Amino acid sequence: MNNIQKIETPYGDIMAKNVAYYDNGNVKSAEPEEPVFVSHEIGLFIAYDNTPLRDEAHEPTLELTENGRIQALRTVGTGLICRNGSGEVKRFGAQWREDPRQTGAVVLVPIRIEFFENVLCVTDSDGQKEEIDLKTWDIQIDYLTDNIVMAGGCGDCSTCNGCKH
Repeated sequence: MNNIQKIETPYGDIMAKNVAYYDNGNVKSAEPEEPVFVSHEIGLFIAYDNTPLRDEAHEPTLELTENGRIQALRTVGTGLICRNGSGEVKRFGAQWREDPRQTGAVVLVPIRIEFFENVLCVTDSDGQKEEIDLKTWDIQIDYLTDNIVMAGGCGDCSTCNGCKH
């Protein structure tokens, strides 16, 4: 089962692996096996990475503070459309890129969103970070549900040897 366990979070009970805990017993980070819907004051986010890259060394898909608030997430299912007062628009969402493992395949690379007071820090699929000031930018959540493959948690990707569950 690859150390998959049921854990309690402020966002409900979830099945996850690679779970780390704070000393007080609260979940610090986890790799969810299914989408986790995370409520934040600017909207509802989907913390989920179903790509073959999720099993590689990376920052966790779900990171919580010691008191259970969202600290950061990786996602293929949530995009952001950001607009400022002068009409500038910025879009963020998981993009198809050459596999960083140099397999020759093209894979979906999730984005990472870090939550700070009045700021989102978004790392795009190319690894570029950008701070979005919530006082300057209006954020619209864009759900990219076509990116979420729910075939037993496995996308049966060409770069994968099948699920190891």
